[in-house]
Amino acid sequence: MRTESAISSRARFVRNRFLVAVLAMWGAVAATPSARAGEPDPKSYWNVDEIRPGMKGVGRTVMVGTKLEDFEAEVLGVMKDVSPGRDMILCRLKGCNLEHAGIIQGMSGSPIYVDGKLMGAVAFAWEFGKDPIAGVTPFSQMVQYVRSNDRRIAIEGNAGVNDRAAVDSGWTGERLAAALSGADASFSAPTGLGRPALAGMKPIATPMAATGFTPRALALLGERLAPIGLAPMAGGAAPEHVVRAERGKPFVPGSPLSVAMVTGDFDLSAVGTVTHVEGDRVYGFGHPMMGLGPCEFPMMTGYIHTVYPRTSVSMKLSSPLETVGVLDTDVSTGVAGRIGGKPDMLPMAVTVKTGRYAEAKTYRVEMVREPSMLPSLVMSVLSNAVDTEGDLPDELTARLDVKLELEGHPPLAFQDTLSGLRYSGPMGPVSLFGPVANAVAVLTKNPLRRVRIERIETKIEIEPTRTSAAIETVRLASDRVEPGRSLEAFVTIKPHKRDREVVVLKLPIPADMPEGSYEASVGDVSNALRRRFRNEPQLTEPRDVAGVVRLIRAQTDLSRKAISIAVQRPDRGVTVQGQSLPSLPGSVRAVFNTPRQTPEPGIRSDLTAEVETPWVIEGSQSLRFTVTKDRGLSLAEPR
Repeated sequence: MRTESAISSRARFVRNRFLVAVLAMWGAVAATPSARAGEPDPKSYWNVDEIRPGMKGVGRTVMVGTKLEDFEAEVLGVMKDVSPGRDMILCRLKGCNLEHAGIIQGMSGSPIYVDGKLMGAVAFAWEFGKDPIAGVTPFSQMVQYVRSNDRRIAIEGNAGVNDRAAVDSGWTGERLAAALSGADASFSAPTGLGRPALAGMKPIATPMAATGFTPRALALLGERLAPIGLAPMAGGAAPEHVVRAERGKPFVPGSPLSVAMVTGDFDLSAVGTVTHVEGDRVYGFGHPMMGLGPCEFPMMTGYIHTVYPRTSVSMKLSSPLETVGVLDTDVSTGVAGRIGGKPDMLPMAVTVKTGRYAEAKTYRVEMVREPSMLPSLVMSVLSNAVDTEGDLPDELTARLDVKLELEGHPPLAFQDTLSGLRYSGPMGPVSLFGPVANAVAVLTKNPLRRVRIERIETKIEIEPTRTSAAIETVRLASDRVEPGRSLEAFVTIKPHKRDREVVVLKLPIPADMPEGSYEASVGDVSNALRRRFRNEPQLTEPRDVAGVVRLIRAQTDLSRKAISIAVQRPDRGVTVQGQSLPSLPGSVRAVFNTPRQTPEPGIRSDLTAEVETPWVIEGSQSLRFTVTKDRGLSLAEPR
């Protein structure tokens, strides 16, 4: 029986442990950036409960250049709980030609002051509204959500913000096979949270100035980014005299806030407005950019060329100027960044040569490493680099050379030759570069951990001639073959605008091959990839990052110019903890598949042979044949 002193000692021990835990937690909170000096003084901004209809205030934004202009704002009311923890202030705006232009894309974040105190940021609007009525995000809630994100960063650690995995829920073997072959481009689409409408109002779409992008590349960007609230539009860089004149000017409330996605020979940057600056902390937008939480984007000053009025929502035409820090927060009430520091960007080089005698051109860019956007940015940069050379020819052959330098792994390099109808026309670039973008997506969205890509180098050479060939017929020399001999297949292919050719395939049949009926599958690279994924399911269920890399190599090692023949062997194996154990006797397989445990996934293996051709092969066919010691002479018919 425990004594009273023992119980008392135990109680003191538990109490002390509790106090240590509380102090540790308090120390972590106290160490967060938001708790440091520089957080806005609550006396400098309104609490939303203090806002009343009829209050009149002054807003601030830039309509042309970098000159701040004031507009009037009258509070119409406050809508509480338009979403969990979110309120909205309704204001009628006046001045700065807003009665004509309406609420403007690029105004997001424009601060509104009442009696000298900051009330909030212009953030929401109705499309086709007759009056310039805006939804204003209370600044008190912008501070609250940014502070919460700062604490999360402090506790979890800020290192590797962009190295987290953006896991895709559609991680399946069939979808991966389609993605890696370029047949499924949706796998590399952005997966940001987007920005839902509140009380019928939509967040003001964030315009994205695209410099050096062709109309087709811009349309591709718009298709992929519009669902998450970003609106790419043709733009251009600011003149050199403007860049020189504006260099070194600080952020102030109401000034343009540019957020870069791509910099270099091509430039892509979103634009909004600064709501508040406190020390090195910058607040803006009043709504999420993509709802990413912790993030890492170049934070830049900007220049407004003009306002383009439209019936739906007008927009500011802008150019980014100078990188001054890192945008590290993207939450439901706005974005925030810190002046100083340099974002971690991914360098990429694209070399394009169109025609045998043309001069190769190299384009160099840096892209944000944000996992949800990176595949789409890679696709857009590659497509744009080709588009700058003009429209793709109706008939073409493209030779692709790709190198992905990976941290902690050997470079992932592959060469490919592509030709055929799917690579021509408006969607040709998407088909050409789908395998590259989807390889990046697989590395980014795998269910384990994102592989860090150190650099991407891509070379593409395009010739205005089509070198594809379709498989028309397959004939076996005999539908019976003896063990120890070869199965011989005659494949008739039809090259584009050329005479038919016959390619001979010979597949050795092992001497110990059991007698019976089998199926020979003759086809292109897609057929070979499907069979490999079916036979080796462990490839699509990687247990570590090395397995993810192996998954990609399984596709990139195959040649599109080869015709392959495959026959499934009758023996089977199993996969144990990611390791393949092929050709196991039935008694051994039974050891791994008992009623006391989940069955281990089975694997099969193929007898394979292939012949390289001068053509990019398309199509597949299958034939039945029999392995027997009595060979016979009957001919096989296509099935």
